[in-house]
Amino acid sequence: MPAGPTDAPTAPSANEIAAPAAAREPAGRTFGRLGTIRLGIVGCGAFARFSAEQYRRLPAVTVAAVADVNPEAAHRAATTLKAGVVDPEMLIVSPEIDVVYLATPPAMHHRQARAALRAGKHVLVEKPLAITLADAQELEAVAARHGLVCVANLVERYNPLAEAMRRLIESRILGGLIHGLFMNEAADEGLAPEHWFWDREKSGGIFVEHGVHFFDLVAYWLGQGTVVSAARSVRPPAGVEEDGEGPLEQVYRPVEEQVSCTCRYPYDGWAGHTQSLVPEALRRDPHWGVLFHFEHGFHQPSRMDRQELRLVFERGEIRLYDWVPTHGFLRAVVDEESAEILARMLPGSVVRVTDRLEENERHVRGRFRDFEATITVEISFTTGLEKLALYAKTVHDLAEDQFARVRNPLHVRRLTEADSVASVAMACEADRLALDAG
Repeated sequence: MPAGPTDAPTAPSANEIAAPAAAREPAGRTFGRLGTIRLGIVGCGAFARFSAEQYRRLPAVTVAAVADVNPEAAHRAATTLKAGVVDPEMLIVSPEIDVVYLATPPAMHHRQARAALRAGKHVLVEKPLAITLADAQELEAVAARHGLVCVANLVERYNPLAEAMRRLIESRILGGLIHGLFMNEAADEGLAPEHWFWDREKSGGIFVEHGVHFFDLVAYWLGQGTVVSAARSVRPPAGVEEDGEGPLEQVYRPVEEQVSCTCRYPYDGWAGHTQSLVPEALRRDPHWGVLFHFEHGFHQPSRMDRQELRLVFERGEIRLYDWVPTHGFLRAVVDEESAEILARMLPGSVVRVTDRLEENERHVRGRFRDFEATITVEISFTTGLEKLALYAKTVHDLAEDQFARVRNPLHVRRLTEADSVASVAMACEADRLALDAG
């Protein structure tokens, strides 16, 4: 994780900065592989079928059975996946299933995951892990007690750009991270008024149902944060007025369509100072750290669905685009060597020097600190994948990581039960503050 304000990190070499994280991870002990993992799917909507296709591409994994309260959906998935159809409650405890994948509405996750764990099954759960912190913590405890996997499908960590950003933040090549902003202007075109998404009793609200993805991503970069403030807005009720010739048509209830919060994370641009340079009182200051603002709205036509994540550093900024970021843009004032390192760190990079500083311009100052720079640079970068293809890759890679743990209890995962719980903790606190704010 990035150094905190009380740490004195050693500066990595240029090669270490540019090296993939996997090359720096300690190798774990390898166990003999188990036989084929038999996967059971509960909830057979389009999203579950999409995820199942990625799981089937993993070696020695088979979709053995599917279940849904809607028989038509279950049979459609069974035909596509060449799997049997089982009653949901039976599938969860079936001795023919090793791993249960839950793609049901969030309010059902806790009860179904707990039943599967008690039956000795590993569990993958669509986000969130649960809609209350207490329920999420219970699942973590039950999984630990039985030595089982139980994580939410928080795919953001598995994006190659997420790993690149983490290494870039840790390297301090752009100085310290100061501020972050994520804006999610999401489509609601596929969410009918009666969809469970709008029902807080079933979804937990936008922070819980959706925000957990991005709380987890930023925690992957900066460590666990705290929610400072939050707010929400509600869409007025909508319906069709009586026309005098028939009954009053349904008038839909007000729904939560926009939420926002500001969080503080335990890292910032002062982290490079030695402890002797930072007074103890300042290190204990509750206002220390990175402020990160999250905004989520569901109110756009599908063609206008858009997301942007912005990271502001001491010497530049980065913007990432799409909800699972596919590409981005960097602008900074650096020297030539740093620009070369950045180009190696960022996949598919294209570098453009926009200005070369004269010798008398190379002394740069910001945040009361001096540094030398020779150029201003713009770097565009990309995963090279379209949004859907990248999403499929992240779903595949998360499952591969978790199934490796199923086969080998010593396998070190990128995403754990504790991470899944932490995202729910942040979401529930943001939701509480937003409701208290009125």
